[in-house]
Amino acid sequence: MTQSRFEDVQALIDEVIEERGRCLKVAFPLGLGKPVRLANALVERLEAGDLDSLEIFTALSLSPPRLGQNDLEQRLMEPVLDRLFGDVPPLRYADLRVANRLPENLRIHEFYYPPGSLLGSLDAQRHYKSVNFTDAFRLMKEAGLDLIGQMVTPNGDGWDLSSNTDLALDLYPKFRERDRGDRPLLVAQVNRRLPAMGGTSVVDADTFDAVVDGPDCEHDLFGTPSLPVSDVEYAIGLRVASLLKDGGTVQIGIGGPGEAVAFAAILRHEEPVLFQEVLQALEPGREERVLSRQWGGIEPFEEGLFASTEMFVEGLLHMYHRGVLTRQLDSGEVLHGAFYMGSARFYDALRELSDEDRARFSMRSVRYTNLLYGEEEKKREERRHARFINSAMMITGLGAVVSDGIDDGRVVSGVGGQYEFVTMAHALPDARSIMMVPATRTSRGQATSNLVWSYGHCTIPRHLRDIVVTEYGVADLRGKSDEEIVKALVQVCDARFQDELLESARQARKIDPAWEIPDRARKNTPQWLRESLSTYRADGTIPRCPFGSSLTEVELDLVEALQHLKSIGDDLQARRLPELSAENLARALRGSDRWEEHLQRMALHQPSSLRERALQRAVIYALKETVGD
Repeated sequence: MTQSRFEDVQALIDEVIEERGRCLKVAFPLGLGKPVRLANALVERLEAGDLDSLEIFTALSLSPPRLGQNDLEQRLMEPVLDRLFGDVPPLRYADLRVANRLPENLRIHEFYYPPGSLLGSLDAQRHYKSVNFTDAFRLMKEAGLDLIGQMVTPNGDGWDLSSNTDLALDLYPKFRERDRGDRPLLVAQVNRRLPAMGGTSVVDADTFDAVVDGPDCEHDLFGTPSLPVSDVEYAIGLRVASLLKDGGTVQIGIGGPGEAVAFAAILRHEEPVLFQEVLQALEPGREERVLSRQWGGIEPFEEGLFASTEMFVEGLLHMYHRGVLTRQLDSGEVLHGAFYMGSARFYDALRELSDEDRARFSMRSVRYTNLLYGEEEKKREERRHARFINSAMMITGLGAVVSDGIDDGRVVSGVGGQYEFVTMAHALPDARSIMMVPATRTSRGQATSNLVWSYGHCTIPRHLRDIVVTEYGVADLRGKSDEEIVKALVQVCDARFQDELLESARQARKIDPAWEIPDRARKNTPQWLRESLSTYRADGTIPRCPFGSSLTEVELDLVEALQHLKSIGDDLQARRLPELSAENLARALRGSDRWEEHLQRMALHQPSSLRERALQRAVIYALKETVGD
């Protein structure tokens, strides 16, 4: 079959319209692999009237963030966004959806959203597709697609799928078996800035029916800036690292919790005495220590770990370079991943890998990474002593997990691969599922427990309960009775909410009315946690950003300060802000050059109006609260 080559994406679309008509159904990979120029051109042709309708099937649509009306946020983030996303093209349909301006004849079907970003979108909530990641394979096969587009990079005589082998490795061969008129057109958009991963990510040159390769296709990749990791995330990560079995397998995700786990695993390996000291400062209970001895460890990794993960994240690359991710399969591989995403520094590191190192990382089908069936014997051997580590929003009093939605039905993110990793943990005899959940969340100055008696939505049902980790401890729920589960969860709950959770259990006849909360659990407070880690924060054992950041130290200070202001919300004006009197403000400004630099960065060092003076006061207050005098 002759492959069509284009320099201009518009010429490609002209041919697609001529062959498939003015009503198109198209699919793009999740995350980085979207052919942004092609996607935008299709939407623009729809808006121009060249298409009658357009349906897009995809997941995790990423576009450079647009700032809202918050003045402080704009002052801080505008220069940062210009620096981080200057050459990253916005994704037209994603921006239209966020603005609630999608045309009626443009429909977006997604099975995973950037967490929390589309709770208010009528279109997104109406057209969400709730499927496991692997089931998206069937969704795409049955959708009657006209076109599948993917961003690729050249590699030898073939095309490198790079960041998105997830569905493509299974889908493309199936579609190529069909006649062209009975399947979607397979289209590649070439971007040489996409890191070439080699090996299993390379497909034959004739895989695609059409290739668009022009100067306009070259652009930077969407990157996620590394933000400060909180005490809560570090405490959870340290506890989780003690559950990793030497010679075993690990799966982790993106963001602060995943970074904390990777950092803690490296600390355990490189400085085991210090790791044990920090862990001891968190006062693990007897059950937690027993669980660590039985299922994990606190000593350095001799054989090392292997990663079988849906998402290849930056922390795993650091674990490889620091001697933790070293358990090799017979093929020499130390990681199987289905897609990757991270910071611009991560992409640079992937590009700079030696051929020998690159061969250690194998990009696979998501049905290979997330499922046991299909080459099951081989997978069971590869994934021995697996620890599938995921994040949750809430845990119910009887062990159900809430991760992807809220109780009114709105979708926060999506199931992704979480359910599949949990069920795999139960299917493997020496594996465990570990759910990381902060004990509380704070909004407008009000703390709320994430350990609740019941909830109107569930991602992982209670019969698949396993290990739950909060900043206050580890609860082993597998195989436990309802009463045992309640006791375990109450003891890792924030002390402010323990009595409420316990009383609900008593009302439901799930616990002995005479049982009392142990004294050691009564100290589960943010203040205790802060004090427990303060020494290690101060001496640099626990860094602000474990693997560095593209933000400056001043910007990181300001990020934490603004996050604090956001958490207290309206309470800032009602109560907290007046505490910072004009006298205190003047003293803070006189006594610290550091504040002056922060204020200059926010263009508030010389306020010219009452509003700017109020903003200056807010920033000083928040810096005092988060960074200290």
